[in-house]
Amino acid sequence: MKKLKSAFKDAFGVPIDQIIPLEINLVPIDGQSDVAYLFGSPIAVENPYLIQGAIGHFIESSPEGYFLVGFWGHGINSYAFYYSLVNSWKKVFFRLPYGGVYMDNEKMAKYIIAFLTLYFKFEQKIERKVSELIAVESMDEGYYRIVMPDNNSMEFRKSLFTEPEFEEIFHSILEK
Repeated sequence: MKKLKSAFKDAFGVPIDQIIPLEINLVPIDGQSDVAYLFGSPIAVENPYLIQGAIGHFIESSPEGYFLVGFWGHGINSYAFYYSLVNSWKKVFFRLPYGGVYMDNEKMAKYIIAFLTLYFKFEQKIERKVSELIAVESMDEGYYRIVMPDNNSMEFRKSLFTEPEFEEIFHSILEK
């Protein structure tokens, strides 16, 4: 976990726990904590959702208690910072571009910090107002769904990564 915390601070300039609420019992996905950059809950270690094609399965099947955070990639431009969490009211899958050969990592780091900061502020505001949240951000593709206690819902199918205007987009449903 030390390696992940150090990599996050090096990449984004702030401590990870200043931005992301970390769970205590995380284990390295690759089994070696001294080299790992990707950590998860025991459920996430059993079945880490890491590729674009797994998003639908994540939304449909990932169990409560799933938590994954860190850096991972394959190929030359499929590297990303991951944050995925499932609890009683939300399913979040963030695969944010960072670390690929052709990426401008300084630019991506600024986007990631701005996005995560605004997302977590938004999430705190809505936590007690909504019955369900699905938030997906994966390599310039986005999908968001909010369900209110009265079953009124709203979907938004666009990436908010570079323009994280959560409150502006979802104000109509949240004002009800």
